[in-house]
Amino acid sequence: MRPDSLGSFEIALLIGGMALVTLLTRAFFVFLGARVQVPELVLRAIRYAPLAAIVGIVAPELILPPGAAEISQMDWKSPNLWGGLAGFLAYFWTRQMLPTLILGMTVFSLVRYWL
Repeated sequence: MRPDSLGSFEIALLIGGMALVTLLTRAFFVFLGARVQVPELVLRAIRYAPLAAIVGIVAPELILPPGAAEISQMDWKSPNLWGGLAGFLAYFWTRQMLPTLILGMTVFSLVRYWL
């Protein structure tokens, strides 16, 4: 064991502390119930949290090539970019999942084959 590494007790204490913090932050509204009035502005902001999380996960996969960490490394020949854009446009016009998947994958495959 390296001298600067954590021991078993310290690791167990760390895991217990993280579990406690997670429990308190997630159960905050359950424990306090209706006694806490959340402002309307916060409630409106919370509604966009799932969308923001999805965009944060998907956007780098669409825009950046594999292994890239900066937007300056964006490649216009990336099939992910064109497939994602085609899927977005298909969903915008049709509001249906199947045409979105078919058009997005078709454009992705064509760009991947030709570029």
